[in-house]
Amino acid sequence: MSSTGRHSVHEVTGAVTRALIPSISTNEIRQRVCELFEASELYSFAWIGRYKPTKEAVVPTAFAGIGEQTLDEITLTEDSPRGELTREAVRTREIAIGQNCAVIPLVYEESLYGVLQLATDRPHGFDAVEREPLAEVGITIACAVENADSATKTESPDRTGPETETTELSIEAEQERRLYETIVSSTPDLVYAFDLDYRFIFANDALLEMWDQTYEESIGNTLRENGYEPWHAEMHEREIDRVVETKEPIRGEVAFEHAEQGRRIYDYIFAPVFNDEGDVEAIAGTTRDITERKEAEEALQRSEERFRALVNASSDVVYRMSPDWSEMHQLEGKNFIDDTDESTSDWLDKYIHPDDQERVEEAIDEAIRTKSTFELEHQVEQVDGSLGWTFSRAVPMLDDDGTIVEWIGMASDITERKEYERKLEQTNAQLKRSNKELRRFAHAASHDLQEPLRMVSSYLQLLKNRYGDDLDTEAQEFIEYAVDGADRMREMVNALLEYSRVNTYAEDFEPVDCETVLEEAREDLRVAIDERDATITSDELPTVNGDERQLVLLFQNLLDNAITYAGDDPPNIHVSAERRDDEWLFSIRDDGIGIDPDMTDDIFEVFNRLHARDEYPGTGIGLAICKRIVTAHNGRIWAESEPEEGTTFFFTIPDENGERAGSGKADGGDASH
Repeated sequence: MSSTGRHSVHEVTGAVTRALIPSISTNEIRQRVCELFEASELYSFAWIGRYKPTKEAVVPTAFAGIGEQTLDEITLTEDSPRGELTREAVRTREIAIGQNCAVIPLVYEESLYGVLQLATDRPHGFDAVEREPLAEVGITIACAVENADSATKTESPDRTGPETETTELSIEAEQERRLYETIVSSTPDLVYAFDLDYRFIFANDALLEMWDQTYEESIGNTLRENGYEPWHAEMHEREIDRVVETKEPIRGEVAFEHAEQGRRIYDYIFAPVFNDEGDVEAIAGTTRDITERKEAEEALQRSEERFRALVNASSDVVYRMSPDWSEMHQLEGKNFIDDTDESTSDWLDKYIHPDDQERVEEAIDEAIRTKSTFELEHQVEQVDGSLGWTFSRAVPMLDDDGTIVEWIGMASDITERKEYERKLEQTNAQLKRSNKELRRFAHAASHDLQEPLRMVSSYLQLLKNRYGDDLDTEAQEFIEYAVDGADRMREMVNALLEYSRVNTYAEDFEPVDCETVLEEAREDLRVAIDERDATITSDELPTVNGDERQLVLLFQNLLDNAITYAGDDPPNIHVSAERRDDEWLFSIRDDGIGIDPDMTDDIFEVFNRLHARDEYPGTGIGLAICKRIVTAHNGRIWAESEPEEGTTFFFTIPDENGERAGSGKADGGDASH
């Protein structure tokens, strides 16, 4: 029996083979076969029909477990699942298997003796492992029918009396012998018999092949003499004694070496052979090689164990689907969606939200067609009836022929990630609105602040021009201080306005040629460059994704900083860029007064100045604007410096397109004042 309580197909076909040995008529053969298949619980009914080529039809001759309405003659031309399967089996002389029905041709030595039809109510229908044993038993049944037919034809209906009766008995015995010999020689099972001294008195061809010995070399030998290891021989001797004592058959399983195939696993049965007095006179045995079946069972068990371990270890939903996704075999919902331990065909309506069912079906069809992984985000009905989101991924399990046998899938609960994405979209939209309002406010505020500053500066100039001769030196200095303060305040307001405008979004970026950016920045600084006799050189610069206006402002502020803090000598500034991994690293190097290394992080803060205004002009906002621009471009900015040894500013910008702009410069891009 299998682990499910049902017989395996090998057990059923073995029982059918053994039952055919004493059969004496074709009718008895057919009926006995049907009853054995139906009694196995693997099949809901069995049906044998005789093929009539003149009518192109199959006529029922025996059945078991089948309703009368299904006993109709099958015409090979009819358009029905039974008709198509029967037509295929008759035409090809090979087994034809549908979802829940199989038709086995009964063929022996190229003669068709009919067909055996089997049906099952198992949810998964017929398994691939059933094909070979069912095809073999079809040959065995046909052989038995052929021998029974031959026996019937040999009998003479015209002869009567004792002599005729004796002849008929002899013919019958001879026919039975031929039938027996044909069956035991054609079966792949091992068939043998022992006497009560544990000596072999019969061995069929399959057993002799396993031993790699002839019949004469083997018969009359004990188990040990035929090469069985001591433990193996002792085990069977004990079992033979038990059969003799109890007069009941026993069954076992054993593994040992085959002469050609190596270690194999066998299922065997020892049965008593009784004499006329009812005593056991011999032991008959049959052994079947179940290595492939055991390996398949072990592989299945390991697969089940891995699946169970995966289920237990994972917080995800785990499921198994039929090859065409028509049935969900199993699902562990992890309290996210309802579990199911039974096959269900309404899983789509049960679990998938109606809005997403079409998308799910399209993705499934494509995965089946290409035998590739199924992946999709979709909505699901949760345990509590609410709507949830999941990311589902399933991979196809293929057999040796590349046919999909099932799908194993996992689904992650993403109700939280989707909610986070929704809230993030709302937040981004709110931020955009807020930034837009802040820009409008900053513009309005700067206008409102600069207007009174311009008025103060203008009236102070009028006061100086009109009453300058009447004012003493100290009063004139006070006026100059006030005008200078108003001008500096106006510059600071403008700088703060520029700082507030640095608010760039990635979707607004476009390819920007940094050669062009550098040229525009130099042009904006033309007066300062000429006044200080500055020299600015550059290597070839790349094209990056960004906001061109803000990148010009970035270069302008860094170049202006290098010119401002150059010291007494004319400034020498060099601009370069190199690609590192997935970003561009820019550098702007000068030979100016330098910075204390401990202060290089502080210089990028708003209003953070390292020198007094009477030493070096500036608002203290320029480098803060640089940092804001680089950050908006998803980059980093920093400085490396030593006092009196110059400063190098570095900043990075992600490489989105990997392109380098060709400026055509032949000498490294030297550009002087």
